[in-house]
Amino acid sequence: MYRLIVGEKKFKNSNKSNKLSSEVNIGLLSLIILVLIFFIRVVGVLKSNNERGGFAYVQLLNLGMPIVQSQIYKEESYAENNLSLKNICLKAVGLDDITYKGIIESEIGLFNKSNNEKKGAILTFNQFNLNEDSISKTSPNEATLSTKIYDSTLKKELNATKPEVLIYHTHTTENYSEASSDTTDENANVVGAGDELAKELEENYGISVIHDKTNHSVSYNDSYKRSSETVDKYLNKYGDFKIILDFHRDSVNDKAAMTTQIAGVNAAKVMFVDAENSTRYAKNKELNEKVLNKTNEIFPGLSRKIFTYHRGMNAFNQSKSDGSLLFEMGSNVNSIEEVKVTSRCMARVIAEILNR
Repeated sequence: MYRLIVGEKKFKNSNKSNKLSSEVNIGLLSLIILVLIFFIRVVGVLKSNNERGGFAYVQLLNLGMPIVQSQIYKEESYAENNLSLKNICLKAVGLDDITYKGIIESEIGLFNKSNNEKKGAILTFNQFNLNEDSISKTSPNEATLSTKIYDSTLKKELNATKPEVLIYHTHTTENYSEASSDTTDENANVVGAGDELAKELEENYGISVIHDKTNHSVSYNDSYKRSSETVDKYLNKYGDFKIILDFHRDSVNDKAAMTTQIAGVNAAKVMFVDAENSTRYAKNKELNEKVLNKTNEIFPGLSRKIFTYHRGMNAFNQSKSDGSLLFEMGSNVNSIEEVKVTSRCMARVIAEILNR
């Protein structure tokens, strides 16, 4: 009898052990599957993002080899990069856009604007259609003259012998929505939008402009070194400028957050950038604030903010002049036409500052 009871206890313990082992195996398998899914999503995030510089890989290297971080790593080289390890992980688990709008767009494809735009879908209800022949069409420059953007009282006589504004592009190939990645096509990049700004300043406000189109993005991490040489070339030839503008675009995937309406048309929002490590930071900041305030006064909703980096790469070349500015004109999700509207607006702002 005793042996039978002991045997029953051993059998029960054996069953408990097997059950526990089974639960552990299921738990371990579930964990492995979750980790696998996480890494698959991480790979997806990396593949879908075309940010240059490999910031996340550099962070991994710094974690694995601290000597690299202490002796080689330059924080300012990656000041403009957003694809950090933290951001990759948040994107992979779907926690990068925790807003009611982000959740709805993520879970209900009908409301996802980026997907609809890729498919060519338009989620609007048209009460009537217009015949193409009934629409009055004008060129962008003529359109400017007929809207509230342009102010003819600001125009002065053009003096081409002494350029007042230098426009250049450190990241010359930054694209807009017409291209899927960096491009030299001026119909889809910052250079084309810069042309619109230069044209507006000269033709409508009499402000002489040099628009340099040198491709400084041959190697992304050395872009500021090359653009610095370009700025020096013009400073040596013409002396200082009233404004030296580095024309960029931002990387923000929320189209609604990057777009507003000016005079009844869509315009890409603009952000102003400066760097505290500039030797002329006080003057750069003063000019930035003047531009921001004037933009808010004339075109409410167009500007985002002034973003100040503690250490910008090469101080974003802003130590070279009191008139140094850096504009982030729209984002990769904006069309170049939307950015050209913003260029016309910013030409008006610059004219208000220089010609009043």
